[in-house]
Amino acid sequence: MPNGKWTKENFEIHHIKNPRVYELFCRFALQSAQGRDHFSAKMVYFRIRWFTQVEENDSQFKLDDGWISHYARKFMKDYPEYEGFFEIRVRKGGYFEEE
Repeated sequence: MPNGKWTKENFEIHHIKNPRVYELFCRFALQSAQGRDHFSAKMVYFRIRWFTQVEENDSQFKLDDGWISHYARKFMKDYPEYEGFFEIRVRKGGYFEEE
């Protein structure tokens, strides 16, 4: 399997089990979009880490960086007015090739 555990199918499972991660991703992505045309999905993801580890203080979240590109693509699909907000790359032979 060329992409290990970070397949589209595994992302769907992860998302169903952890809907709050996407809720926070959208919250912080929309916040970062104020006055910007482009931003880093990785920074949004790291903001989730900060929020869950520092501000919430007792979170049990384990956030794997392998999901960042999935969240960025899902966000831009769900919020088409932000298409292109995150830079994405096409991976030949990868799990995003058909998009």
